[in-house]
Amino acid sequence: MIRAGEAGGNMDDTLEKLAVHYEKQHFTKQKIVSALTYPIAVAIIAIGVVIFLLVSVVPTFVDMFKDFGGELPAITQFVLQASSFMQKFWWLVILVLLAMFVSIVMLRNNKNTKYYLDYFILKMPIFGKMLQKAALARMTRTLGSLFASSVPILQALSIVESIVENEVIAKVLAKSRQSLEQGKSLTEPMKRHWAFPPLITQMIAIGEQTGSLDSMLGKVADFYEREVESATDRLKSLIEPLMIVLLAGLVGTIVTAIMIPMFDIFQHVG
Repeated sequence: MIRAGEAGGNMDDTLEKLAVHYEKQHFTKQKIVSALTYPIAVAIIAIGVVIFLLVSVVPTFVDMFKDFGGELPAITQFVLQASSFMQKFWWLVILVLLAMFVSIVMLRNNKNTKYYLDYFILKMPIFGKMLQKAALARMTRTLGSLFASSVPILQALSIVESIVENEVIAKVLAKSRQSLEQGKSLTEPMKRHWAFPPLITQMIAIGEQTGSLDSMLGKVADFYEREVESATDRLKSLIEPLMIVLLAGLVGTIVTAIMIPMFDIFQHVG
């Protein structure tokens, strides 16, 4: 874009477009991060609390239950077995978590497997649609900025392919570039792919026909950025109570498993 601005003598406009572009990209990314931070944080806390209860609290009741005798409820037996497993094989749990983390990093760094990982991400319930809209907003914003700065369309498509950060969308853009090279429409491959809603293909087709592709892409980007903002706000309001219920349910299950035999012991002693 800067090279195009130098050649066209409109460097100030180009830098202004770049500033607006990165500001909007940063805002969209922060909305996604804020929506995902809460459930991840609560999940980590929930795992930590459960591990603490299983390793430190539950074992103190094991001897008491053995002395009491009798058959323990199924839920208590399950919690005691989980506690015993955690005490003996805590290192295995850490290894599994590390292996999962390393595997995800390796999958994302490999271009072939990254496609399937990105496909799975876009198809995820709840989060998938939001991440799809964010990727489409990033794609249309970048493409529109490049067109507005007089970057050749084939070069612009090639640039967006490399920075869109989603291999599913990048492959469709590569097919769209090939379609243009063959003298066909930019939108033909997009129309045949589920990741591109009709709104995008129709707006791009209108932009192609009227010579206002940069303007149309800007409007699509504005629309999807607003959609991402609304989706993240809705998601946070939905997930917060769900995560609290999940945390309460996990802790409540362990506490219930301990308290039920305790009541039996008290009744027996009484």
